[in-house]
This record gives sequence, structure tokens and C-alpha cells, in this order.
Amino acid sequence: MNHLSPVVLKRDAAWDGIKLSHYRFQAGDLPEHHHKDHLITLALGEGCGGEIRTASGFRTRGQTRGSICVIPSGQPFAATLEGASEHLAIYLEPSLVLRAASESHATGRGVEVVEACSPSDPVISSVGLALFAELESEGLSGRLYAESLANILAVHLLRHYTASVGLSPGFTGGLSAQKLRRVLASIADNYESDLSLAELARVAGMSTFHFAREFKRTTGTTPHQYLIKFRVERAKALLTGSELPLVEVSFRSGFSHQSHFTRLFRRLTGTTPQSYRLMFQP
Repeated sequence: MNHLSPVVLKRDAAWDGIKLSHYRFQAGDLPEHHHKDHLITLALGEGCGGEIRTASGFRTRGQTRGSICVIPSGQPFAATLEGASEHLAIYLEPSLVLRAASESHATGRGVEVVEACSPSDPVISSVGLALFAELESEGLSGRLYAESLANILAVHLLRHYTASVGLSPGFTGGLSAQKLRRVLASIADNYESDLSLAELARVAGMSTFHFAREFKRTTGTTPHQYLIKFRVERAKALLTGSELPLVEVSFRSGFSHQSHFTRLFRRLTGTTPQSYRLMFQP
């Protein structure tokens, strides 16, 4: 057995309920170990020969770009890598999957995430790459974005990577006009801060899973998308109604970096903040 540690690079980011590690490996062995969270791996490179083995007897060989593996919380596993490779490891707290099951009124013997590997999973890939972009940008999009991704991943695991779980047709209830007004007022009062999904859900008096789904059903957009649009509208008002420097407009609109502000402003308006300001100058 090769006792050389295969880990060449490891970078981490963490949010409420979810963590991400970016790994680069060389050939070597990962000794048997386990995690308290559900582990989802996503291959970024062209892959390499090798094998993943779990204590239950599950085995899989080879990893190609986009391939994923799901290893449940507490399940011991080991791996052998036969060459250089690059992976994302997503660690999801089991409580999120249990909460998703409760909100979905899951039935059956219980919620049991099972080992699985697949050549591709578009949902896991999109969540993993979005979290990776957050790691690269040092969390520019904020807590609300990462927590929303964690919810998406938890529901996806529940639907596709659990044993003996049935789901009812959907969530019950919804956002009443009064709840929606309270949430929108909270966003208007706190848009400059790093709002979390849990904070907005508490304002609505709902669970995070139920709130995220019903907010989109009611408004046609996710809480994070609504917050970004609100911040851009605030920036428009500052650009046309003041002579503040762009960096100050960015800060007062709730954006942590001017480059992030410029990119999102252009995405939503089709023009840059400076060009938008010039359009309204006499």
C-alpha cells in the first residue's frame, strides 16, 4: 500500500449547515475514515484510476469529470488514487435532510441516505460549482445564497439518494399577504447586512425549507435573487440622486465589493453603474 498522503492542496469554506473543500490529489491512499456530515464528491478534472471502498462493501472504480459520489454520514470509507486528480467535497449536515423530509411529509421507514456514485448529476454539479465560485470569491454572494444552495442539495438528496422514503405531492401552506409584507419590509430594513435564509424565515414564522419554496411561489423569484434586485434598485436611486463615488454607492447598496456590484448591476440592467449615472445627467 502507498503510504504517501495524496493531498496536494486543500481549501475550505463553510456556511450554516454546509461546508466545501477543494482538493488536489496525487497518487496515494486515503485511509479509512468517516465524517459526521453527508459527503458528496464532485470530480473537477479528467479523473484518474482508483477506487472508493465503504465499510458496507460498496465499491466504485474510476472518476471522470462531473462524476459524483454520495457517502452517508458516519459511513467509514477509504480510497486509493492512482494519479493526479481534482475534486470538490461537499459536507451537508444530516439535520438539513431530516428537516427537508419533515417539511415534505416524507413517509416510509425513515430517511436513510445511501451510498451512490454516478457519471453525472446536474443538480449536484451546479450546486458544487456555485459553492466553488463562492469559495473563489470569498463569499461575495453572502449567507442567503449559500444557505439556499444547501436547501436545494438537501431536498435533492432526499428525493434521489435515500432509501424507503416517499414524498407527498408537495409542501402545504404558503406566504400570506401579511407574511410577505413582513419579509419584504425586513429585507428593505436590512438589505445592507449579510441576511440569512433563517432570519427571513423567522420573520415569516416558517421553516427555512417551507419559506424558500413559498417565497418563490409567491414572488416568482428566490429570496437571494429578490435581495440582489432590491440592492440594484437602491443603487439606481443613489446613482441618479447623489454624487457619491461608485465605491460608496456599492457599499450603501449592500454589496461587499465594487467589482461584484458592477457585475450584478450590469447583469440586471444591461449597463455599468457609471454608464447608468451618465444617462441621467443633464
